[in-house]
Amino acid sequence: MLILNHPYIESLKIARVRSKEEIANTLPSDFLVLTCDSLIQTLALARYCSSNTITYASLVTSIKESLLLVNLNVQFLLCTDINLAKSLQKLAETYLFDAKILLCIQKEEEIEKIAEYGIDGVLFASF
Repeated sequence: MLILNHPYIESLKIARVRSKEEIANTLPSDFLVLTCDSLIQTLALARYCSSNTITYASLVTSIKESLLLVNLNVQFLLCTDINLAKSLQKLAETYLFDAKILLCIQKEEEIEKIAEYGIDGVLFASF
């Protein structure tokens, strides 16, 4: 199980991006998260990242969005809803996604329950 951005494990510099210009102002070591206002904007930015071999994550709210992003080489699908994360994890195992499913959490106590669900990992962050 991946545990990212935990206080006792190496912290990530999370960069929330919504445009190519914002991506240009990030460092290669930043953890890029697409947080666009619409699916069309997200997909356009994801296509840009994929075409330029830029590693990125995306905050997702639906299965359709997730499937489209998997086809645009997203590295991490970030969820804030446990039910969506569980559904995506099943799909990831069925279709052998290259992307990892991460549930965004704030409390360390949540790790064990999420591990029992078989979710790929957690990200300590709020969106």
